[in-house]
Amino acid sequence: MATPTPNRLYQYSVVTSLMEGICSQGIGLPDVLSRGDYGIGTVSGLDGEVMIVDGEAYVYCFDGHSRKVSPTDTIPFIQMTQFQPTLIKRLPSLQMGSISDTLSPIIQPKQNCFLSVKVDAVLDHIVFRVVPRQSKPRERLLELAKRQQLREFSDIKGTLFGFRSPSFTNGFSVAGFHLHFVSDCRTIGGHVLDFDASQVHLEAAVISEYVVHLPETGEFHEEPIGDVDVHGIHAVEGFSKHN
Repeated sequence: MATPTPNRLYQYSVVTSLMEGICSQGIGLPDVLSRGDYGIGTVSGLDGEVMIVDGEAYVYCFDGHSRKVSPTDTIPFIQMTQFQPTLIKRLPSLQMGSISDTLSPIIQPKQNCFLSVKVDAVLDHIVFRVVPRQSKPRERLLELAKRQQLREFSDIKGTLFGFRSPSFTNGFSVAGFHLHFVSDCRTIGGHVLDFDASQVHLEAAVISEYVVHLPETGEFHEEPIGDVDVHGIHAVEGFSKHN
């Protein structure tokens, strides 16, 4: 299998379709892993937050359990890249509120590009969430987010990975920083809302090539997908001034 092009963002489906609950059909893990070695997404029915690290895929579920993503799992949304950092920093500390300023040397010259971000650190404090699985077809993500589980941990080692998307891509992607977390033991993880880290190893890369694979499934084309619900996306993804 050919190695994917470094620092190209491959995306299957669009965030707006997830907002509308279109998430029962998708692609399989072998296809996903052919696109890169790092990524974030979800599995069918929104049954957990997916984190892919070094080509290993994990899913973190609402009830607190975790598992490896199976080759038979259906993945209705994923963002993947062959991560090759162009910026590497060691920092004494980093917070969700300071990550944008810290990365400004590569954000500002390419502010309308994507950015992939990886943080290996001790999380002095981290808050993340996992939404429950859909209880009925087409249940909207905004409804599920009302029942989400918030989890907080202190003094835990792990990795944050995700992307910064430019504002004009909102609806296709999530504008701003969208990060997932996985602990070093790989048993704890989710969608990051806030963090305060120490002993930080920060890596990032500018992404100027963005490939979107629109699903060919019957579910995706059953009816027109509506306009972008910016406020809904911000509410679901925990958008704040940090972005």
